[in-house]
Amino acid sequence: MGATLEATLRNRDKITVIDLRGSIKTNEDYDVFKNAIDQAIEQGAPKVLLNFRDVNFINSSGLGRLILAAKIISEDEGQLKITDLSEDLRELFVFTRLDSKIPIYSSEDEALNAFN
Repeated sequence: MGATLEATLRNRDKITVIDLRGSIKTNEDYDVFKNAIDQAIEQGAPKVLLNFRDVNFINSSGLGRLILAAKIISEDEGQLKITDLSEDLRELFVFTRLDSKIPIYSSEDEALNAFN
């Protein structure tokens, strides 16, 4: 069975936007998620925006990868931001306190404007 997660990288105003679609449930999904983030970091893109508009679930492995990505990017003096979380995912990020580590925005434009 293949991954149910799709990740697409695009650039917008020198910021790497990763559009995610699906769920982060399986090892294959995790690999897709991890590879997209790694690709953005390897491209020397210290400004990364994860667009969760079309994501309906993220497991603990995915949350762990987010924490690691935030650490790697901040050590590189970059910034990681998240946009368009569903209400359920927003509650999860608040409950796990990820919202205190990674800034969350309601829209892509709002997030892009917050990069300095």
